[in-house]
Amino acid sequence: MKAARSRAVTSEIAAGGHTASLNRLLAFTNAHPTARFKLRLDYEVSSHYHCADTACSSYKNAFNRLASYLDNRSTAHNLDFVFHPVRGEFEAMYPGDAAVDWMGVSVFAHELCMPIHDRGYLYNGTPPQNYDVASLQCRNAYIGTDAHGNPAAVWRNFDHDGNVLKLVKFAKDHGKPVVLSEAGMMNFTADAGSTDGLEQQRGAEWTRRLFSLMNYRGPIPNLPGTHDLRGVIRSVVYINLDFRYGWDGVNDGSFDFAPDTTWFVDGRLSRYGAAKTSFCQGLASVGFTARCR
Repeated sequence: MKAARSRAVTSEIAAGGHTASLNRLLAFTNAHPTARFKLRLDYEVSSHYHCADTACSSYKNAFNRLASYLDNRSTAHNLDFVFHPVRGEFEAMYPGDAAVDWMGVSVFAHELCMPIHDRGYLYNGTPPQNYDVASLQCRNAYIGTDAHGNPAAVWRNFDHDGNVLKLVKFAKDHGKPVVLSEAGMMNFTADAGSTDGLEQQRGAEWTRRLFSLMNYRGPIPNLPGTHDLRGVIRSVVYINLDFRYGWDGVNDGSFDFAPDTTWFVDGRLSRYGAAKTSFCQGLASVGFTARCR
């Protein structure tokens, strides 16, 4: 029922409905003409919730309708529109070059081939075929060559999910920069389990992989050749929050995540010395305007 309603609303937006909230948004952005706004017209969109037909024209039309409505009524002309799909559906749902300014993706754990503890392990794939438990890496094949120079599947370990690498390549091919719209640490360790106490180590590894994604040059699963994705990711939003106490991170008893579940983690970089150091170094090495104090 929830998915059906979401698809219906998507179609209603494509037909020109639900404009009242857009006008309130425009009033705010027009009141701040010196600012630049990256607007996710929706986030982590998927065919299940947003496509009313096989071609996904409902979502594509809705995105284009929103972008057109906002752009035509913006007096400050300070809006950029972000297309933020779930990892594997960027190509099928892409609204087109004319409407999209940025492509977005969320980066938490699986996107960097890290495990999530949720009363047990949740891997990004099935061990041992496509996940290496010992090294915490995804296993995928790319199209290389055999000893005779013929195309052949070459298996290797990756620090990054194949769909994320493909999304960044897709963005580059379409001349679009990428924003990591949401990024943050998840529950990498099991409370009172064999991995308890590895938070510092895994936080540092997560940060290393985050910045190596921004500097990636190498093979991409299921594709031939080597691909240079450096410089495509140009903006990062890190959620510096103690998730254990809910989405507001406030220890007031109003909403807490249960221990040993996905979000039961203190995601504040200040709590992870090596991760914070790596993050600060990464900001400088990649050339971000924001730096650590």
